[in-house]
Amino acid sequence: MTPPRDAADLRTLLVFPPQGHPTQPYLALPSLKAWLAEHGFPGATVWDLNLDTYEHFVSDERCALALERIQQRVAADPHWGADELSPEALDRYRLEADALAAGPYIATHANAAKRDLRDPDAFYDRPRYLAAMRVIEGALKLASTEYHPALFTAHNYTQSTSIDNTTDLFAGVDAEHENMFRDFFEEHALPRIERERPHVLGISVTYGSQLVPALTLATLVKQRFPEIHITLGGGMLAYVGQRLAHSAPLFDRVDSIAIYEGERPLLELCQAIVDANGAEPDLSAIHNLIHRRDGEVHCAGEMLPLPIDDLPTPDFGDLPLHEYFSGELVLPVAPTRGCYFEKCGFCTLYTAIGPTYRERSVERLVHDLQVLKERHGTPYFYFIMDDLPPLLAKRIPDAFAAAELEVYWWCDARMEERLFSPESCKALFDAGCRKLMFGFESGSQRVLDLVEKGTDLEEAERVLRNAHEAGISATLYTMVGLPTETREEADATRAFMVRNADWIGEISLQMFNLDMVSPMYRDPAKFGIAEIPDDPRKLGPGEQPRDDLARYLEHVSASGMTRGEVNEAFNSVLGAATEALAALRGDNFLYYRYKSHIFLYLCKFGRDVFRREHHAPRERTRLRRTAELPDRVSLRDDLHLAELPFPYAPVSDALDRAWTDPTPLGGVARTSSRARADAAPVPRRDSALAYVGQENRFLDLGADALRLLRAAASRGTQHARGLFGPEHQRTCERFLVRSYEEGLLRAVETAPELENSGSEAS
Repeated sequence: MTPPRDAADLRTLLVFPPQGHPTQPYLALPSLKAWLAEHGFPGATVWDLNLDTYEHFVSDERCALALERIQQRVAADPHWGADELSPEALDRYRLEADALAAGPYIATHANAAKRDLRDPDAFYDRPRYLAAMRVIEGALKLASTEYHPALFTAHNYTQSTSIDNTTDLFAGVDAEHENMFRDFFEEHALPRIERERPHVLGISVTYGSQLVPALTLATLVKQRFPEIHITLGGGMLAYVGQRLAHSAPLFDRVDSIAIYEGERPLLELCQAIVDANGAEPDLSAIHNLIHRRDGEVHCAGEMLPLPIDDLPTPDFGDLPLHEYFSGELVLPVAPTRGCYFEKCGFCTLYTAIGPTYRERSVERLVHDLQVLKERHGTPYFYFIMDDLPPLLAKRIPDAFAAAELEVYWWCDARMEERLFSPESCKALFDAGCRKLMFGFESGSQRVLDLVEKGTDLEEAERVLRNAHEAGISATLYTMVGLPTETREEADATRAFMVRNADWIGEISLQMFNLDMVSPMYRDPAKFGIAEIPDDPRKLGPGEQPRDDLARYLEHVSASGMTRGEVNEAFNSVLGAATEALAALRGDNFLYYRYKSHIFLYLCKFGRDVFRREHHAPRERTRLRRTAELPDRVSLRDDLHLAELPFPYAPVSDALDRAWTDPTPLGGVARTSSRARADAAPVPRRDSALAYVGQENRFLDLGADALRLLRAAASRGTQHARGLFGPEHQRTCERFLVRSYEEGLLRAVETAPELENSGSEAS
C-alpha cells in the first residue's frame, strides 16, 4: 500500500460492526468523520456494517440457505433418530422444529418485510407493521438456529463462549462453525476493504454484543492486510479496554485501542501515520491510546476531554439513511456528554464516557438540528444524554420557537419537578418532546436514598402526571435487587407501577448488577454490600481473575433479599407491570423492543397509542353445524407443516422461556441452555408442528392430526372423516371443523385433481 503523502491523502475507514439495532444510525462515527474533516483529514468514510449484516441475514435468499442447512443438519443429527430426547438437547430441538415449520414462510417474505418496514404508509399500518416485524425477528431466529448455539437478536449477540474472559472471547472469535460473522465478513466485508485499502481501519465497539464481531473483523483484516493500522474505540472499551489490552492475543489482531472519547486520539493517530511516511508510526505521545511498543503495552496517559461546543455537527452523509429498518429516519445528536448529577451509586455512564460533564449551548444544538433536518429531510431526533440538564430544559422551548424549528425528539431525564412542572412540560411538548425516559429505579424511598438517587417519590408521581397531561409519554427505568432491598420494598416498586399506570407509558425493568466502574464497587460498604466474592482487588500477586473481562460481579448484600428472592421479586414486578401497562402486552411488545419505533408511533398518533392492547387479527369462520363443512378444501397459503419425531408441547414445557420470543435485553455474556433444572427426557412419539405465517402462530399437532389435514386437502373432508375408521369419525369431524373455523383449511371452488390411489398426500 502506498503511504499517504499528506493529511488529505490519508484514507480512514470507520466501521460500526454488528450487533446493534438496525433502526437508526449510530452517532460516534459520523461525529469522528466530521471532526477529522474539520482538522484537515477529509478522507474518512463511515460504514455501517451492522446494517449490512441485517440486510444480508434478513433476506429471502439467505433465509432459504439457512433453512436448507438446518434441514441437512437435522437429517444427520442422531438426536432426531434417538428413542428419547435428552434435557441437553431440548433447546436445540425446539429451535430446529420452529425453523422447519416457520422457515419456508420466512424465506419467502423477508424481502417484502423489509420493504414494508421502510415504507412510511406500511410502517404506520399496524397489521402490516406487525407482520413485517414478525418476519424480521423470524429471520434473525433462523440465522441463530443455523449457527446454534449462537444467538442473534436485535438486542444482543452471544455464543457458547463468554465475552467475560479473554480465553473464551478469542475462542469465540475463532469458532468457525459458531461465529456467524466469519463467513459473512469473508464474503462481504473483506472485498470492500480490499477495494478501498484504507490506511486506518477504525472499529467502534459500543456494546458488549459487538466484541466478538469487531475482533472477528479485525482478525480477518489483519491476516489479509497486515499493513492496515487497526484501531478499536467505543464505549465498551471504557469498561474493558485496559484489561483487554493486556491479553496476549489482542495486539496480534489490532494495533491500538482508543479509550474514552475518540476525537483527539484518532486525529493524533492519523497525523502520526502521515508523519511516519510508510514507517512504523510513533504513538508514544498520544494520550488515551493504548498500543504495544517493544513487546510491552503502553499508553501516554489520560487527557481531559474536549469542550463539547468545539465539536462539529455530525456527518451522516456516507450512510444509506433510507435503508434503516424504520418507516422514517430518526437521527441521534448529543447535546451533552457525561451527567450533570453524577451521584447515583450504581451508575457507570458518566464515568465510562470520560471525566467532566459538558453541555452544548442551546445555540449549537439549534444549529445542529437545523443542519441535519435540512441535509437529511427528517424532523425526528434522539437526544443522547444521560439526563436532560436543567438549563437546557429551560432554554430549549424559547430557542426552538425563536428559530422556528419544528422537530420531534426524545431523551433520558431525571424525575425533578423543577424541570418538569406542568408549565415546563407543556413548553417542552410544544418544542417537540414526545417521550421522556426517567431514571426511576425503585418505589422505596429508603433504597433511593441509599443509592444516592436524589429522587423524592411523591415528587416523582407528580412529574409523571405533569408529563402525561402535557402529552409526553413517560418510560421508567426500574431495578429490582439493589443492595439491602427487601421483598416489601420490591413490592413497593410493584405498587408504584400499578398505582401510576394511568401516567406511565412503559417500563424498562432489570435486575441490579454490580458494575466494576460504579461508585458501589469502589466503596461497597457505603451502599450496603457486605461481600464481593470474585473481587479482583483481593487477588494475590500473579493471580488472575476467573473472568478477567467481566463488567458485572456477584455481590452479597449486608441485608435484604437473596438472589433467589430477587428473581421472585423481579417476576412479581414484571408481572404486575405487564398486567397494568398495555405497552408490554400482546403485539405492543414488538414496538417496545424497537424503541425508535415507539417514538415514531407516539409522534404520529399521540401519547395514548399504546394504552390499549393490540393483537393481530385472526381469521375465523363459525360453522353452525358439521354439515356446513365443505368437502373441497385446501391448506391456507401461509400454513406450513413440519413432521417431528418428538412431541412439541412437552419440549416447550421443559424450557424456561419459549424461543418464540428470543430477546435477551442486555447484560447476557454467553448463550446458555434454557432447559429447566427438573427437565426430564422426552420419549419419542411422531408429532407435527404447524406454522401460520401471517399470524405468527405455532400449533402443536399430533401425527394423526397431520394426516387428517393432508387427507382433507388432497382427497376432501368426506374422505378424511373416515380415515381412522367409523369409531373415530366423530373425533375427526370435530378436528376438521375446528381447523376450518381457525382458518387452517379453506374452501376451494374448483376441486383439485384427486389421486387414483387411496392413500392421503404425503
